[in-house]
Amino acid sequence: MSQIDDPHGRLRQLVMGFRASQLIYVAAKLGLADQLANGPRDTATLAAAVGAAPQPLYRLLRALASIGLLNETEDRMFALTPLGQPLRRDAAKSLRSTALLYGDTVFWSAYGQMLHSVLTGETAFEHVHGKAMYAYLAEDAAAASLFHEAMSGFSEHEIAAILDASDFSADATIVDVGGGQGALVAALLAAHSRLRGIILDQEDLADSARDLLARAGLTDRARFIGGDFFQAVPREGSAYLLKSVIHNWDDAAAQRILRVCRQAMPRSARLIVMERVIPAADTPSEAKLFDINMLVTVGGQERTRDEHRMLLRAADFALKCVTPTKSQLSLIEAVPD
Repeated sequence: MSQIDDPHGRLRQLVMGFRASQLIYVAAKLGLADQLANGPRDTATLAAAVGAAPQPLYRLLRALASIGLLNETEDRMFALTPLGQPLRRDAAKSLRSTALLYGDTVFWSAYGQMLHSVLTGETAFEHVHGKAMYAYLAEDAAAASLFHEAMSGFSEHEIAAILDASDFSADATIVDVGGGQGALVAALLAAHSRLRGIILDQEDLADSARDLLARAGLTDRARFIGGDFFQAVPREGSAYLLKSVIHNWDDAAAQRILRVCRQAMPRSARLIVMERVIPAADTPSEAKLFDINMLVTVGGQERTRDEHRMLLRAADFALKCVTPTKSQLSLIEAVPD
């Protein structure tokens, strides 16, 4: 019977979806994928390796097999499937840190208060924890480390897709506004030998960004500038990048960031906003679901193409084109109007 023929069964599966999220979280927390990286192992051996009680662990492993992350064979032996491979710590484009982030009580408890966000427009995260997400992370080193590790995992896949979909061969200098530790700039400079780069972000990221540039051998072509993108950005760029920045803010704040960029940009420069774009009508979309993430956690939002156009127009930009990538991000290119 198809899902269309069995709406009750499909809805029940969705209602119980939290079970899969926590199964995957516990698997990541115990490092099960790493334990199985070199081949099948039996439950008793796994239990000893991860410090779990054998019978409850078997029940977890059996449930993980039922959702496709493991294969169960005879004698309670389990092997990792292709679906489970990204839970390995050393996997290319690993999702282990993402599973840990969203299954951990810090974010899990915020999602449990989604109703508060829908009723009030306020972030559930602040409602639960008493402070905005980034303020909370500034005071909780463990949560901050997990968050940044998860974001780096996201970024690894996104940067590869951006490189595949973009062309910076004609640019002289890119300015990555809110560029964090500089991974995007480093990747773009590695791909374009004549390109130079500037990373603008908060001063507390300076050491890690400069370390990354030094390890990549790019200190002669790129530099980090500590600053506030609500106040000023460097003026010497030929391309200005905003990757996963605008979606953190409501329209008023997003327009302020865009206006600061517009005031700094030479007339010949271009702006590339890298964000999820919500499709029209009831088209299935990860962007629509990630929009709820922004509602619950930081009070930002994902936007449609027209909403991006209106934001840009309000900041004196003209939308030039929107280019999808192999990731969830699209490249939204604009020029001074």
